[in-house]
Amino acid sequence: MQSSNRNSNALQSIFGIFLQSMHTPQRVIETLSRMGVSISVHAINAAITSLSAKSHHAIRALGQTLLAAYAYDNFDVDLKKTGHTVGESEDTLTHLTSGLLFPLQHGVTCEDLRCSSTLWENSPLNLHVSASTALKWGWKDLLNLHPDPLDATSLSRRDRFNSWKMLSDLINFGPLYFHQFKDWLCDPETVEAIPVIKTPILAARAMHVCNSTVSGNICSVVELLQQGGIDDPEEIVDSDMDTPDM
Repeated sequence: MQSSNRNSNALQSIFGIFLQSMHTPQRVIETLSRMGVSISVHAINAAITSLSAKSHHAIRALGQTLLAAYAYDNFDVDLKKTGHTVGESEDTLTHLTSGLLFPLQHGVTCEDLRCSSTLWENSPLNLHVSASTALKWGWKDLLNLHPDPLDATSLSRRDRFNSWKMLSDLINFGPLYFHQFKDWLCDPETVEAIPVIKTPILAARAMHVCNSTVSGNICSVVELLQQGGIDDPEEIVDSDMDTPDM
């Protein structure tokens, strides 16, 4: 457990980063590092800097492929102070925004995503499009996405799945007598199988933005795209611009 080898201190490195994330005092970390249980505070800071740099390059490389999906959500952090003064009523709750990036899978290409012009040309919100040519599809049209004709036994695909589900529950969770038919139970009918692919997820840097407002959502999207390398390098960021974090 106590290893002084710089090339073989995985346990000490993980434990040191864990201590740093739990806001452990530096004196405690230094004491544990001398015991061989953890790495030093300087090594922890160097490791976090290195991991942050690698994550930054990975996020930009993924974002600049233009084949990445972005997701963000708000979270709150209560930054309590150790020392308090009489009459102090400062709000310690901070509103932040987290973000994730993950690549689009299943052979999606940039050409597949170039559909904004087609959507706008057929949108009922476009005033330059006549009402006869605008698309007026709704959620009910999704019901006809996969036609469900009846088979020889007058059962639809939904009926056949319900039948399979009943037999599956009866064989797996019913009386012991039905367990003997487990080998006879086939897989359910496949409609349109989507291959199962492991999707890597990259965590973006937390943003000091409150996205509970419209301007906050705009700032979250802009900053998240900037982390993905999707921004204008000639754009001048005005530090005096009004921000939604009030």
